[in-house]
Amino acid sequence: MKIKSMLKMVAAVLLITSMAASNALAADGTGTATASVVIPLAMTEIRVLNFGSFSPSASPGVVHIANGSWTASGGVTLIAGGGGITGIFGLTGQPNTTYSRSIDSVMTLSNGSDIMTANLNSLGSLINSGGTGAVVVVGDLSVAANQPTGVYTGTYNLSVNYN
Repeated sequence: MKIKSMLKMVAAVLLITSMAASNALAADGTGTATASVVIPLAMTEIRVLNFGSFSPSASPGVVHIANGSWTASGGVTLIAGGGGITGIFGLTGQPNTTYSRSIDSVMTLSNGSDIMTANLNSLGSLINSGGTGAVVVVGDLSVAANQPTGVYTGTYNLSVNYN
């Protein structure tokens, strides 16, 4: 009988120990979650990118539109009052936030079957405390030697996303 009692006691100790050990390995808790809803970004073209009026020559050249300047190189002569100017897009969105930009790096301007290509870039990255911002579009227009005269137009894509 002594052995039976001992076995019962050992079994009871093992049972209590295993219950205590399993409780020591488990834990319960609670967590929290948050969400922040922001004003959607909206974009409107305010000013069209305009490479201005110029005259080609027997040599190729480039018309440069930068923030605050309109210049030409190579065989291109700018026409006074020809008005080359950057494009501008107005933005509205969540105040005091930043955004990233993506623009077509190359676009085609055409006049019937005649074409010119432009390399584009964009500037801007902040929605100010009033909830507004701007993207400025700049570029370089490649003009072929003896480029045919006419009005050339084209479109490009620009997108902005919150960082």
